[in-house]
Amino acid sequence: MLEDINTGLFQWINAGAGKNPSLDYIAIFFAEGGPYILMALFVFLWFLTNERRKNTLLLAAEASVFGLILNFVVTLLYFHPRPFMIGLGTTLIPHAPETSFPSDHATLLFSASLYLLVFSRWVSAGVVLLIVAILTSLGRVYCGIHFPFDMAGSLFLSILSCIMIYRGRSLLEYINRWIIDIYKKLAA
Repeated sequence: MLEDINTGLFQWINAGAGKNPSLDYIAIFFAEGGPYILMALFVFLWFLTNERRKNTLLLAAEASVFGLILNFVVTLLYFHPRPFMIGLGTTLIPHAPETSFPSDHATLLFSASLYLLVFSRWVSAGVVLLIVAILTSLGRVYCGIHFPFDMAGSLFLSILSCIMIYRGRSLLEYINRWIIDIYKKLAA
């Protein structure tokens, strides 16, 4: 039953793929570009913020890395084919035939955005990244390389990752202070 819902949602989102070049371009841009937008925003914010915000950026990055580690563990335990592997939908982006669940792109972006938005209350940066995370997730489904439930799984793992990083922040903040001190010495 859940697989039927997942497939139905996929077909609904993917239905327009290959029919509107402008929409295809936007979907491909976000499907592939989301992580680059995240990196560019983090670099931009790093140079504009104080030490406290730099620590927050590092914690958000650590939440993303931990989320990707959780993704890796899940892929060792569970395999779900990508839509194109079972002949479903239109594929706009070539991709290796590997497990679709969960999405690394979505986990990376949801982890960073949720940490900034919920756990550090850096609303402006968190909202921007949450929008990018949603557009990237929709883009990857629209482009035929993920199912909607892949994104839901990524969101769940991102929440779990953020909770774990938040709970371990006292140790991580010690490490982050060291990283920030090195940066300050190099930038002086």
